[in-house]
Amino acid sequence: MQAAAVGRMEGQRMDTVVARHRLLQAIRGFFLERGYLEVETPQLVRQAPPDPYIDPLEVHVGVEGPFFLHTSPEVGMKRLVARGYPAIFQICKVFRVEELEEHHNVEFTMLEWYRRGTYLDAMTETAELIARAVDALEPADDDYFRQPWPVHELGPLFRERTGFDPVDLDGQALYTRMKEFGIQGISPEEPWEDLFFRLLVHELEGTLQDDSPYFIKDWPVAISTMAKRKDSGRVERFELYMKQLEIANGYTELLDPTEQRSRFASDNARRQRLGKRTMPVDESFLADLSCIKGSYTGVSVGVDRLLMVLLGKIRIGEVLPLRLTV
Repeated sequence: MQAAAVGRMEGQRMDTVVARHRLLQAIRGFFLERGYLEVETPQLVRQAPPDPYIDPLEVHVGVEGPFFLHTSPEVGMKRLVARGYPAIFQICKVFRVEELEEHHNVEFTMLEWYRRGTYLDAMTETAELIARAVDALEPADDDYFRQPWPVHELGPLFRERTGFDPVDLDGQALYTRMKEFGIQGISPEEPWEDLFFRLLVHELEGTLQDDSPYFIKDWPVAISTMAKRKDSGRVERFELYMKQLEIANGYTELLDPTEQRSRFASDNARRQRLGKRTMPVDESFLADLSCIKGSYTGVSVGVDRLLMVLLGKIRIGEVLPLRLTV
């Protein structure tokens, strides 16, 4: 490769290194000014949540194991909340079995925070955090980030686009309506959750007006294992989208250990149907949930994706200076 081209590539990498530094400093400043405590929780854990759609990396220590690299600091941070730390944040590496694609990486940086309140409070705080990040990096298209941002309810969005809300239907009825709507490549044997994600991708993701970031709230309970119920079929959960990418996910926390145990059991049953390893229930985590009083909310933000959007990049590799390659 020509020396001049190498120099340009190194300069671009250095720009992203400096930008990442500024973003991380802005995030820390935002939370410290608000009285949050920065914490660390173990990245190597003995037990992993049984999410059917997220698989952890396994680690053996000599003949001991398997242990897991955490896919999120959520369990550890909620256990700290139960021990009397009510406003905490963490910036850490998390690890998931992912394809090395444009918007995914096996190892990525996550910001996560917890505080008293509900998902509505968390949406407001998320928008305020992004405003601080925009000020720190001064993106060229800062008009895109001008607030306030639209807040969509998922059910009405589906009814507007398809004439039905999947949350109101069981798996067979959802399959029938999707076939009538003209969605191809689906099977009546597919579980409700898979049909829902197909409908989401087909009708919503990448199709909403994207002249600013936007929130989508009130997601199905069937795909939101650790979020508090809003009604029989929905939970108090939001996602923030920017440039057609999911950037943040937040919800009012489920603090009922009995319901949490039931949802973990459902997730394990789903993992078993998919031919995946089932995960033992973390009894100490359930015991800690019962110690948390009042209403709490938590948010996770993909820092690498946020940096991508702020810098106008289209591939996650452009903001990872030493990305793993295969």
